[in-house]
Amino acid sequence: MKSSHRWEFIALLIPLAISLSFADGAWVKGIAQDVHDGDTFKLKVAGQIIKVRMYGVDAPEKDQAYGEEAGKALRTLIDGKEIRLQITDKDRYGRTVGEPWLGDSINVSLWMIKNGHAWWYKSYSKKRIDFKEAEEEAKAKKLGLWADDKPTAPWDFRSQPKKKNNGKKNKKKKNGG
Repeated sequence: MKSSHRWEFIALLIPLAISLSFADGAWVKGIAQDVHDGDTFKLKVAGQIIKVRMYGVDAPEKDQAYGEEAGKALRTLIDGKEIRLQITDKDRYGRTVGEPWLGDSINVSLWMIKNGHAWWYKSYSKKRIDFKEAEEEAKAKKLGLWADDKPTAPWDFRSQPKKKNNGKKNKKKKNGG
């Protein structure tokens, strides 16, 4: 094979290798960026950006009570840092679902639950006793969202009818309207 054809062949194999590395159970390493909220961020892996939905947690929505704080907590912890992600699935929105690790010792999903920034998402991680115990501990200590006596779970918040303008003031129309 000629040298130029060899490089073309290798160039074709790289995207294939990257896509295979995103298979369930695979581990990828990248830099966290663009934290969307308390359970979603982007990860730059080998020049490719993947949208990550964190496994086993559900954080308050951005327009929900404690939503901004949850997003800020995740942003402060991971933004711009190297993350190892164990891929578990793809969700219905096409996001890569995975369990992110900061270094070898901080399970980011567990950290968010333990510090009261997110709920344990039982319906997707029933067997995770560590998540259950972390949530119970955060509740007992009234950490984060648990400072509220009856915080609304994100899955309940999402099922509520949306308020018009999300409680924001109406903008005045141009031309005196």
